[in-house]
Amino acid sequence: MPPLRFAIFGTGFWARFQLAAWQELAGAECVALYNRTVAKAEALAREFGVPAVYGDPEELLDREHLDFVDIITDVDTHSRFVHLAADRGLAVICQKPMAPTLAEATRMVD
Repeated sequence: MPPLRFAIFGTGFWARFQLAAWQELAGAECVALYNRTVAKAEALAREFGVPAVYGDPEELLDREHLDFVDIITDVDTHSRFVHLAADRGLAVICQKPMAPTLAEATRMVD
């Protein structure tokens, strides 16, 4: 079975730990990174051998053939990114806290 292809949204502090952990697992391959500061994403991509970097999340989702996304951004952006991925039929891993409020988290699940 080919590896599951995924992208990481957010290349801040926690992304380095997530990427290191993902690389220890067989069956999953990070193929792209998104960050609003592209230079930050490029540096992390070089360090971990991720082939593609984007500064626009919609462009990433439209160009890459993904099985899921791992969202590691600030909580205030989670809802937007979850909806962008889910609207394209992708599975989503969203780091905690899921949303700033219970109401927003409920909307994300619905």
